[in-house]
Amino acid sequence: MTSVGEERVPASWLTGEVRMDPFLLRDVHRVYADRGGREDGRLAARRLLDERLRQMVHWPAGQEYARLAEDLDADGRWADAALLRQIAATDHLLTEAQTHWNTRYATRPKTVGERDTQRLIDAGLIDFDPASPYWGIDGSNYWPGYTSLETGQQQVPVVLVVGRGLWQLVTGFDDQAAVARWLHDRGPMASGPLTPPDVPSLPRAVLEEHILARVLCRPGDLPASMASLPLTTFTADARFDIYAAILTVAGDGQSWDLRHVAAELGRRMDWVPEWALPHHGGQGTPWPQAYLRRLANTEPLSYAVPRLLADDTQAQVESAAPGAGAQRWAGAARHTSEMPGNGRWPERTAGAWPDAIPRAWRPSIGPGPEGPAPRM
Repeated sequence: MTSVGEERVPASWLTGEVRMDPFLLRDVHRVYADRGGREDGRLAARRLLDERLRQMVHWPAGQEYARLAEDLDADGRWADAALLRQIAATDHLLTEAQTHWNTRYATRPKTVGERDTQRLIDAGLIDFDPASPYWGIDGSNYWPGYTSLETGQQQVPVVLVVGRGLWQLVTGFDDQAAVARWLHDRGPMASGPLTPPDVPSLPRAVLEEHILARVLCRPGDLPASMASLPLTTFTADARFDIYAAILTVAGDGQSWDLRHVAAELGRRMDWVPEWALPHHGGQGTPWPQAYLRRLANTEPLSYAVPRLLADDTQAQVESAAPGAGAQRWAGAARHTSEMPGNGRWPERTAGAWPDAIPRAWRPSIGPGPEGPAPRM
């Protein structure tokens, strides 16, 4: 409070914005209260307030929220001021969340298949669709293309799946229509059970999904073999976080079902850094929740825990071998302009093919300068 005769320090410029909108902090209060005032609640409240104010002003720092709290105290808005003091103390949480997120796959070694795929790309042996990548519901990028490596002169369709934990070239498609069907099914707007691609060997993304689907179909029956699976076995961010949510609710020792996993997944989404939000459907992160529901409706066709563990163990051994060296990739796809091509796509994309892939899937790609750390 300001005493009589004492000159009051001018209010923060943010205070003016808040005073003009009496409802600005109402939703922030609700988000904070819904999470019981925990750290994830403070993070969620901070991100919501940042989003609202960013439409009017430059990015607010924690110290600006602290000054705003002082001004609202002077206005007699003590509950609002107390909330803002909690939010002002989240700068370190934002940094911590971003660090953990960006480095979650940093120690995961590249597999033999990834190194082989890198050599194919570097040699210009894959002609990628220049409209790529298409964003998947799992947080991965999907790059359709063509290669003649396995068939001589005849070019065949392939899809490069780019998760932050793994790059995999999916081959064996009969035609472009088979690629289009699978890419439609991987999209964030698709619904219903996840459908595997029409290829002889299921890609790793599908194998990981069937592991999660099996557990979600039988809540409370967590196979003993899954206890040996590290989180980085799941090579796309959405699967990583869904598996982490399952382990958390199963580790409580109480009975659990899809609702408990969804609630825990929602708490984990509060820690997603801002640069990664577009790959989760933006603010509110709707895609991982939709993906969780689709996984729960998917009939598991395989249970590949031993196979995935063997693949990852082999990658660990090879990464430790002398000369395994090589520059490791960051877990994000290159820009379209950096992908090799041989002129096939301009004539192919001049007209729409049957089951054309929605253009709504074609945002710019990759994290900003504060994105993921390179993998080993």
